[in-house]
Amino acid sequence: MAQQPAVDRAAFKQVIKLPALRVPTKACNDLMRKLRGFTFDLPKTKCIVHDGDRQDVRLLLLSQKVDPQAFSPELQAVLQQVEGWEVCSHDMQLDYQHFTADAVLRKLLPEGVEVPTSFESIGHIAHLNLRPEQLPHKALIGQVIMDKNPTIRTVVNKLGSIENEYRVFDMEVIAGDQAFETEVSQHGVRFRLDFSKVYWNSRLETEHARLVSSFQPGEVVADIMAGIGPFAVPAGKHGCKVYANDLNPESAKYLALNVQLNRVGAQVLPFNMDGRQFVRLLLATPGGPVPAAIPPGFRPPPGGVLFQHAVMNLPASAVEFLDAFRGAFDPASWAGRQLPLVHVYTFMKSETEADVITRVEAALGGKLDEPPSIHTVRDVAPNKLMLCVTFRVPQAVAFAGRQLSQQQQEQQQQQQETQGPAPAPATHAAEGSPAAKKPRT
Repeated sequence: MAQQPAVDRAAFKQVIKLPALRVPTKACNDLMRKLRGFTFDLPKTKCIVHDGDRQDVRLLLLSQKVDPQAFSPELQAVLQQVEGWEVCSHDMQLDYQHFTADAVLRKLLPEGVEVPTSFESIGHIAHLNLRPEQLPHKALIGQVIMDKNPTIRTVVNKLGSIENEYRVFDMEVIAGDQAFETEVSQHGVRFRLDFSKVYWNSRLETEHARLVSSFQPGEVVADIMAGIGPFAVPAGKHGCKVYANDLNPESAKYLALNVQLNRVGAQVLPFNMDGRQFVRLLLATPGGPVPAAIPPGFRPPPGGVLFQHAVMNLPASAVEFLDAFRGAFDPASWAGRQLPLVHVYTFMKSETEADVITRVEAALGGKLDEPPSIHTVRDVAPNKLMLCVTFRVPQAVAFAGRQLSQQQQEQQQQQQETQGPAPAPATHAAEGSPAAKKPRT
């Protein structure tokens, strides 16, 4: 357990004098509702208190901003409807428990040190990104967060940026227990994870739901960078068949655990391998993975798995993996079928959407057949957005270097013309952004 700093709780003991109304007991609750906005409001306090031993009246505590000598016209209009009230005052005793974490830290931190405005909650873990000027006070900040959030048992601070291939960052415990295994729930789906060993971002809950809602029950999904399953497991519960993969052995372990935890073993098949190998394994591409990399008991059907969606949630580098689709599709198996929609996540920094499309096409090694749908997921930092780019695998990319017969070419062209451009997934408000941002084409 991290060493707990001495928080001066005694510094918060004080008595404040509040304006109050002495009103008949039977009228008190109704008057409180009508005076909402004028009453005293502080955590773990009540605005209706006893007046000594009297049972016929109660004291309705007013905000310190209310001047008992000059009630506003709005307040007077409400009080005219009540008989038998009188103005008085009440001494309220306050201590540490009555103040929010923000109020406590504003009082305890030195001038010029900004109070952390928020933290990510992962089960019993609070995750902070402290600034350099806050670091000397990290133990105090962590302890106050634990004090004011009863469900939090561990407070961690991120050290540096995510630079390793498993998307796991270094962290330090600044308060509480060294307990990193936890459980979270999103939209009725349970996820167990070790936060120190796998990637997880609770702020992407809205995006997980948005994309999964765009899948149709019965569709087949290839989740290429699946993590512990935030897309794969809900998609399985949604009625999709999901092939879910992650390179990190710990992520693959918790992915398999979450599949069992949510009883979607018949719908979701976990893999632990490189993303490019995984794509070529599913598509049964010649020159694909060596047998040692194939999970026991799995063999793709002749011509590969026919999937409708491919999810690539590795924003820092997922676009680079798009070359795995080049020449990976069997022309005979996909003749007359729509090629899959790809949902690739990426960051946009000081560039335009046209630049992002150029990056996508460069990685694919060919032009897109239709303009993609681009959805803004969230603001990550100033001038840095997380995007989801959705497009259908271009025919020229899918079959590059693979011969299509004349009949297959005609079937593929006819299918493209019949189905039209790739549909845009449903869009909801982006978590972390001020409003919903519609997909743009």
